[in-house]
Amino acid sequence: MKKLLLLGALALMGGIAFASDPEKESHGPSQAAADAMREAAGTDVAFLAAAMVKPLPSVSDLSTLLVYPTDTLSVVKLSGTQLRQALERSVSLAPLPSSAFLQISGLEVTYSKSAPADRRITDVSVGAGKLENGKSYTVAMPTTLARGGLGYFKVWNKDAIVKTLDGTLESFLKGKPGRNLGDRWITVN
Repeated sequence: MKKLLLLGALALMGGIAFASDPEKESHGPSQAAADAMREAAGTDVAFLAAAMVKPLPSVSDLSTLLVYPTDTLSVVKLSGTQLRQALERSVSLAPLPSSAFLQISGLEVTYSKSAPADRRITDVSVGAGKLENGKSYTVAMPTTLARGGLGYFKVWNKDAIVKTLDGTLESFLKGKPGRNLGDRWITVN
């Protein structure tokens, strides 16, 4: 509650309109950061958890968005089934906010807030195709998350890490502008 009041006060002082909440919906700056991570790692997908970003409505330098700028960037290999499980975990508390909510790159996800918590994901596109349960996908994410942080250890563990890139998250995002991107999380009913 204190966080929301502070952000509301900042918005009134600066005349800023908040586009979204990174703990429960697509958030432009966080999605842009996920895009930059995916590009740097050369992966199919990227995840960036809400707990790892400041809920800023816009940024001119994506590195200022990070709560933990010295974390590193890892690549995890996951099956389509594991990707779906991660996405289910991400929206398991919807419509309530969750620090484990994932900002995504390389995916478009449709989900139902009214469906049971383990069956909310109704459709997932990876790039130009549909998610395939048996296929392997590479996912860029902060190393803290790659080790199973924020409860994702229920989906994967540190053994799924195939590489960790040299440098910090801050170094991969430094100087890149945040931009408002279209929704990647689409809600139905």
